[in-house]
Amino acid sequence: MQLPFIPFATMWMLLGLLLSLGMSAPTAAQSTVTAHEQNAALGRGVNLGGILEAPDAAERARYLDQDLFKAVKAGGFATVRLPVRFSNLASLKPPYALDEDFMRHVDAAIGWALAQDLAIIIDFHHYRQMDGDPLDEGEGRADLSEEGLRERFRLIWQQIAERYRAQPNDKVLFEIYNEPHGRTDGAVWNKLVAETLAVIRQSNPDRFVIVDAGNWATAWGLEGLELPQEDRRLIVSIHNYAPFDFTMQGASWIENSAGWVGTPCCSKAQVAKIEEPMAIAHEWARKHDRPLFMGEFGANSTGGYADRVRYARILRDAAERRGFSWAWWDFSSDEFGPWDYLARTWRVELRDALTGK
Repeated sequence: MQLPFIPFATMWMLLGLLLSLGMSAPTAAQSTVTAHEQNAALGRGVNLGGILEAPDAAERARYLDQDLFKAVKAGGFATVRLPVRFSNLASLKPPYALDEDFMRHVDAAIGWALAQDLAIIIDFHHYRQMDGDPLDEGEGRADLSEEGLRERFRLIWQQIAERYRAQPNDKVLFEIYNEPHGRTDGAVWNKLVAETLAVIRQSNPDRFVIVDAGNWATAWGLEGLELPQEDRRLIVSIHNYAPFDFTMQGASWIENSAGWVGTPCCSKAQVAKIEEPMAIAHEWARKHDRPLFMGEFGANSTGGYADRVRYARILRDAAERRGFSWAWWDFSSDEFGPWDYLARTWRVELRDALTGK
């Protein structure tokens, strides 16, 4: 069949109309890259933690600057996972509008990542009230039922999705929610995933979306995870902090962790604890034909530095042997990071354990 001739000027008018409606023209990445290929491209990453997901995120946002993204790139990483506490920066009343001044920080982070040719994952991190957890200091409480809280969550995602609908699908990814647990677990999580995906797909039909396993994003949470079978642009995420008494020794946010101080790493028994969830996740991914992203792993600085370096290399190798992409928690904090933010220098051995040969 012969197609009608469309004048060049008319084609540009049509493209302009699409862009004015917030739609982007199809790209090669949209049409040809699979979720498995996208996951492989994420490669080695870091979390920019302790900034936009903190209870005082609006204040801490000043620590997010373009030099941080330049350091990520220079360190040999390909991806930034950006945890954001959107729930504390949206109105408590319908339509739950996101704070525009704060969102400009997220806009800037995306721009800085793309300028360094980094992929960036926009991660909805911490919604204490929705999970049924105690609220952090300064966190607002909405007068809503459990279903009302989940509706607020979906409407916040609608705003995020529409705001970034024109960003490149192979560079800007969405992560629905970090570590579902408590009141946001099990069947509730499966339902919320499906409903939130439906919201995202209205404006982002081709966006790659990351879905955490239940039970705090552990490998054991994969067993009950149900995904929309027809949506093949999904990447599944687990977190692995085994062995917990080493990685979280002395952590101020974990009760009784002081008793773990002095725990070394990595014995044969500890390596077995590291490997167990990786093997579970690998088998689940093979069975369900879904790519796996290890969105968090790390060991805090109370542990011995040489042990932390050894741990990082063991986890990195365990992930890459199985074809998992990954992101270290985190990049620049004193507690975890390979990058010393204040001195603007590397903790070289830790960086090399993650990205060196």
